Amino acid sequence: METEAVVVGAGPSGAVTALLLARLGHDVVLVDRARFPRDKACGEGVMPPGVALLRGLGLYDSVLATGARPIDGVTYQLPGGHPGVTVPFPIPPDGGPAHALGVRRTTFDALLVDAVRREARATVREAERVTGLIRGSHGVVSGVMTTTGEIRGRTVIAADGLHSPIRAWMNLGVAPRARMRYGLAGHWRLPTSGRSAITVTLAGSHEWYEAPVGSDLLLVSILTHRSRPPMTARRYEAAARRSIPAIRDMELVSGPLGAAYFHQRVRAVAGGGVFLVGDASGYDDPTTGDGIAIGMLLAAHAAEHAGGFLSGRLSMEVAAARYARDHSLLVRERRRLTQLALFLARSPSLSRRALERATTDPRALATLIAINCGYQTFRDLTPRDWLSLAGI
Repeated sequence: METEAVVVGAGPSGAVTALLLARLGHDVVLVDRARFPRDKACGEGVMPPGVALLRGLGLYDSVLATGARPIDGVTYQLPGGHPGVTVPFPIPPDGGPAHALGVRRTTFDALLVDAVRREARATVREAERVTGLIRGSHGVVSGVMTTTGEIRGRTVIAADGLHSPIRAWMNLGVAPRARMRYGLAGHWRLPTSGRSAITVTLAGSHEWYEAPVGSDLLLVSILTHRSRPPMTARRYEAAARRSIPAIRDMELVSGPLGAAYFHQRVRAVAGGGVFLVGDASGYDDPTTGDGIAIGMLLAAHAAEHAGGFLSGRLSMEVAAARYARDHSLLVRERRRLTQLALFLARSPSLSRRALERATTDPRALATLIAINCGYQTFRDLTPRDWLSLAGI
């Protein structure tokens, strides 16, 4: 099959890339080994910049119609709920909506794939695994091999996830050095009408996350590292009931699903005819909950610059360099924030002091959330903010 762009991976990053390329007038094939709808372990939060992108795509109302829940902020607390502080999401610089969305990946991903399917210039191929790359002259990638044949294109967008095979085939990955963290996520049946915030419980060796993703569905996930005794899928339900009072007598309706080895680094995010998008382009940790939104924002940049190459306005080298620049600008501050968040979470005494201080002055935490949304940078943290984060 011949096309202009091949997008591998139909999660939010890949689907948005394919959708935007098709709307720019380019022929695109979106291929995924799964058949949609499908589930996966995820924090299922679309942070405010991602919500703004959904509005720009004309998909916001459709996402809400699936049962997605608006989320106004984040509550940070220690086990038992005290101390605790709720910080609202900041108003975006353009004055748009200041809320996130809690979404079910089963419906959210399927909705995005269906939006691609409706585009005249796009083809969606499900249940088809990519098995290798096709290389042309000078080793430049000119398509992919799949379980059903070849798909040739002028560029390949790799949105194939955290442990991207394409990244490995291109030798673009860097061996991770951080200690292994992993997560488990399940869904519980209970009313969520009174919940308008994500709740993060900092427990030293691990964190619990609660997010409404439907009118009667609560996502409860845990992020942890290797420990004794280990947190396993078999132990998840009992541990969740002990740790989260609201679900003690409620029904676990799905999961838990797991994911691991989050920390991924790359040598380059584009080159040789390939653009790495979303988790495939490098990742730190799910603790800040911005993975879906960042993936979609990167997709917009990838579509812009890959589209510039396909239309003849840019050489492949220039398109790759511009995407690498935009990628760095988008993730640099957020990576620093993730490291700070993990540092604070690992120390119960420091977490307690910081939260106690935030109950009377939440400005430092508010700035950190604004950094996570891309509205501010670490330069906006004042000496008073740093003292507040230290509990002073």
